[in-house]
Amino acid sequence: MTPSQKLARARNCVYAFCQEQFPEDETQLRDSIFINDGFYRGRRFRGEKVSAIWFAEEDQLKIHSLDGSCLASWDETEMEQKLQEIGPSTLPMPSRTSESTETGDQSVRRAA
Repeated sequence: MTPSQKLARARNCVYAFCQEQFPEDETQLRDSIFINDGFYRGRRFRGEKVSAIWFAEEDQLKIHSLDGSCLASWDETEMEQKLQEIGPSTLPMPSRTSESTETGDQSVRRAA
């Protein structure tokens, strides 16, 4: 599994945890690079009710409440099981309309 696939798996697990714990709330997470002592350690996810850290080297995910108490701690195997339960999350790619590109619409810009 590539590092980007592991990151996507961890992100999906955090979303799934939030949806299970807070089903009535919309889940919005921000993620950022987690650096400690000048070294890349993984990613930090932050939401309105939880904070999570995915440790890349250990491939471990820890989810905390905003007061700092640990709500969940999953290793690689547990994250893989969670992913099997929820399935991968995918976002549809926006579709192009042939009409807007053929009519010379000025809002469409293409790289040279």
